[in-house]
Amino acid sequence: MDDKGMQHKDLWKNIMQGDSQAFEALYRAHSASLLSYGYRMTPDKQLVEDSLQDLFVELWQKRSKLGEIKSVKAYLTVSLRRKIIKAIAKGVRKIGREEAEDYHFEAELAIEDLLIQKEVEGEQIEKLRLALQQLSSRQREALYLKYQMGMDYEEICESLDLNYQSARNLVSRGLAKLKNILLCLTAVFFDFFLSY
Repeated sequence: MDDKGMQHKDLWKNIMQGDSQAFEALYRAHSASLLSYGYRMTPDKQLVEDSLQDLFVELWQKRSKLGEIKSVKAYLTVSLRRKIIKAIAKGVRKIGREEAEDYHFEAELAIEDLLIQKEVEGEQIEKLRLALQQLSSRQREALYLKYQMGMDYEEICESLDLNYQSARNLVSRGLAKLKNILLCLTAVFFDFFLSY
């Protein structure tokens, strides 16, 4: 476990003892990445913000009943994920649409931001966007957790409710599929320009 993970576990222990400053520090440390994650699950920003607020209110209200956890980041991510899915399901029942678990996870914006920071050409960004759209929502989410949120496989397991090997397979297959799609797209773009 890295130093940040250890610090967050210490904050967690202090929250269990009623330390409001530790609670505020934990919120500041995780709220931005949790919001970013939630925004990729649904375009309804208000639903995500309300879910995050509810999560932290409940966390504080139930602080005396909290137990030890392996990873604060994974615990908060899975808790927010469940709240968002529950809120989507509640809205779906009201308007009678499909099952809420069929949310569409959007990872391309985060990866696009990374590419722009590295001054990658627009053509490559478009290729990556097209490739990401061809991955399953679950693969996009696993890749986002691994490479954008920096989670290890155990944290991904907890967040996505998978066993360790399934989490590794999901990331590995997502990367392999992404690589193959990008190779095909590169070949198509190259052939297109050669034809001129």
